[in-house]
Amino acid sequence: MFDNEHKMFKKSVGEFVEKEIRPHTEEWEAQGFTPRSVWKRCGELGFLGVTYSSEYGGSGADHGYSYIFNLEMGKCGSPGVALGLSVQCDMATPALAKHGSEFLRKAYLAPAIAGDVICSIAVSEPDHGSDVAAIETKAVKDGDDYVINGRKMWITNGTQADFLTVLVRTTPGTGYQGMSLFIVPTTTPGVTPGKRLKKTCFPSSDTSEIVFDNARVSKEHLIGQEGKGFVYQMEQFQFERLAAVALALGGLKRCYELTKKYIFDRNAFGRPLSAHQVTRHKMAQMISEISMIEAMSLKCVQMASLGVDFTKDVSMLKLIAAQTQQRVAEECVQLHGGYGLITEFEVARYFRDAKLLGIGGGTNEIMKEIIAKMEGME
Repeated sequence: MFDNEHKMFKKSVGEFVEKEIRPHTEEWEAQGFTPRSVWKRCGELGFLGVTYSSEYGGSGADHGYSYIFNLEMGKCGSPGVALGLSVQCDMATPALAKHGSEFLRKAYLAPAIAGDVICSIAVSEPDHGSDVAAIETKAVKDGDDYVINGRKMWITNGTQADFLTVLVRTTPGTGYQGMSLFIVPTTTPGVTPGKRLKKTCFPSSDTSEIVFDNARVSKEHLIGQEGKGFVYQMEQFQFERLAAVALALGGLKRCYELTKKYIFDRNAFGRPLSAHQVTRHKMAQMISEISMIEAMSLKCVQMASLGVDFTKDVSMLKLIAAQTQQRVAEECVQLHGGYGLITEFEVARYFRDAKLLGIGGGTNEIMKEIIAKMEGME
């Protein structure tokens, strides 16, 4: 499925990770965020928004390139670094690129692809996570402007973002109808990022609450049509989920390879750990499950590149990947013994961060609901 150009791109991202990311991961984990210079460097190298039109600085490439970027970044040793970049490329900008006006694409998409700005997606709220249709943040039309009031929660890149892609309710009531997507610069009066949240995982990714208090934006900041925001967000979610799995898969591959090296180097009862049948069988199980996730991931990448609806497939993929990631990371820690509990060992970080995939971008339970409904069970 991948040609020589894909392989060259993979090599470039891999070298970037090894030389410019991995040496700094402990420092960035300790400080609680990834520096802005990383976005800029990725923009200079042409890594951001590779699937977007060259008119705005992208490469117009197929989704295989986005998959490769996330996969290689997932191996960087600090998944939070990779997450912040993935939010920029695969979560905050797909709707902007597909449905945004020429003004919005030039003013916001182009600098995001260049790495000149950092962006984020603001959907979840303190009282509404997976139940997107129940969000309460409102935008009321006032002349040629919209006035936004409400709160958003768990916003990745929230303390550094220059603009937000925000899902709000533009028509009173409940349910998915009457929602709209807006681009909101964080310099807008009335937009206040909260303090950086202390999380049990992904410490190098800054996460915060965002408060909107009579934040006023012009009608030009509406993405596409008013009332279509929920539909645009659901489209966007599928690419977010595929990107999240690619990040997790990169981490799984790295975790497995580190453990494989360790079991050959570490002796127990007079011989390497790899010589013990129980160890070999654990490793065989892990690589089998990782390979199955990779195969399903490539199927979803191909469907995305062809413009085929892959909602059901990516939902199944995310569900199984989330469950497998936790199990494999735990096994890798177990095989490392006491060393697996020391944060300087990457396997400890992958174990620590493994829970997020089953929650972020739609919980495991939501994935099961989507799959069941698409199987006609409702």
